[in-house]
Amino acid sequence: MHYVILLFLAFCLPITFVSAQTGLDYGELKLTIDLEPAYPEPEGAFTAIVNDYALPIPGSGIRWFVDGELVTSALNERELELTAKKIDQKTELKLVIDYPGGTNLTVERTIEPVYFDVVIEPQTRVPAFYKGRPLPSVGSIVNASAFLNGNAIEPKDLMYTWRLNNKVVEGGAVRGKNVITFPMPQGLFANLSVEVRTPEGEPLARKIFDIIKATPTVSFYEVSNLYGLRQKTAKESLPLLGSSLAVRAEPYFLDLSTYNQPDHLEWKINGTKTPNSNKNPYEVTLAIPEEGSSSGTNRIDFHVRNTVQLLQGAQGTFQVSY
Repeated sequence: MHYVILLFLAFCLPITFVSAQTGLDYGELKLTIDLEPAYPEPEGAFTAIVNDYALPIPGSGIRWFVDGELVTSALNERELELTAKKIDQKTELKLVIDYPGGTNLTVERTIEPVYFDVVIEPQTRVPAFYKGRPLPSVGSIVNASAFLNGNAIEPKDLMYTWRLNNKVVEGGAVRGKNVITFPMPQGLFANLSVEVRTPEGEPLARKIFDIIKATPTVSFYEVSNLYGLRQKTAKESLPLLGSSLAVRAEPYFLDLSTYNQPDHLEWKINGTKTPNSNKNPYEVTLAIPEEGSSSGTNRIDFHVRNTVQLLQGAQGTFQVSY
């Protein structure tokens, strides 16, 4: 009998709402306006969404106000499609939840769009004529830089939290840390995210994306005394038409430190390591053997590798016919 009385009293207690600028408190529960995407870009489309699932009492009506004007077409709609304004222009959004008896809950949110971009710069080797962007490979160094509004907002005044594969970089948020450097981890890709806040903790922007890795490879190109490097990959067999032939090995997506100072680099002719007198260790000059038949083929092997980061390496082979 005591339980019945207590339950009846609980339902008869008056409801008190406390309004706040970013949400409406109901004990530990809040009414909020969610955004999708969470951080609209300038002049980009976004959706404002009612988030009242934590409240114990459902409302009977919904009203949206944009810059003080009632949006009549969105009456009782739980979502509102909008377009963000230009940089430095704000949108004042208000949500009113009506209840029977004339009571209501109100929450307001200011939408100030920012252009947020993250530039990924893998420190890997590609030929100068390569028209694409270099890709990272396992163990290679990657630089990531975050820019707000084209860096119009000073990075030194903001807090940056970087996460690599869900692990916080440098232990937490760091003021002014809009650039990080990290080795590419193993796996098909690396998941990188960055969140930017004001020193007071107000969120400004957030991005999360995957960085696809590549495997280092090597291609061979003929070097002409007259025309320089031919930008067409040599096929499996190259003809030696004159007395000699110069060939350059061009690694793709090899870490620059390994490319510049390889632990291991060698050329082999028919399985035998051959000394290379070229100034560029990635070029070899081949000539017709002094002894033997006037025609034949030679197998040429090339291998470059970092002996500590074993996945940082590439090797290839081709034949020379004469």
